[in-house]
Amino acid sequence: KLFNILFLIPIVLSAQNQLTLSDILTINDKDSFLNIVKEKKYLEGNSTTEKIYFGKGLSKDKTQATDWAEYTLNKGEFYFEQSNLEYSRKRAKGKPCYYDQIVSEIKSTCEYNKIMKHSSSKNGSVNFTTYKCPGAKYKGYLGFAQIDGNGVVQLFPK
Repeated sequence: KLFNILFLIPIVLSAQNQLTLSDILTINDKDSFLNIVKEKKYLEGNSTTEKIYFGKGLSKDKTQATDWAEYTLNKGEFYFEQSNLEYSRKRAKGKPCYYDQIVSEIKSTCEYNKIMKHSSSKNGSVNFTTYKCPGAKYKGYLGFAQIDGNGVVQLFPK
């Protein structure tokens, strides 16, 4: 019994640090974004006066991470990115990785909106499938896309 308890503790703690759709739906400003990323054990990256960056598994120079979170201050826009979905899916051993879980929940609980483009200097123009989610604290649409093998969940503010 003791072995089972000791074995399950890291799994339960790890699950508590996984981002969920419920977490995302509570974000409506910078402070609520900061609350979620800190609660989920993201560390601050190389933030600027325009954007706040957070990551998990950050390199020493804070330029690489396994997962990213970003908040654009002047737009109130945010995104979460799970890197290397192929690896994450293998590591999850038959269970969905958190990006796949969030996308599944969006599809089952939110209302489809339309395809929307998001442009950035890093990725160019990307098509996101967007949804309107009931009970969301943010004003806008939640979109998702896979970019270069990474899963991105992005807010499109109104």
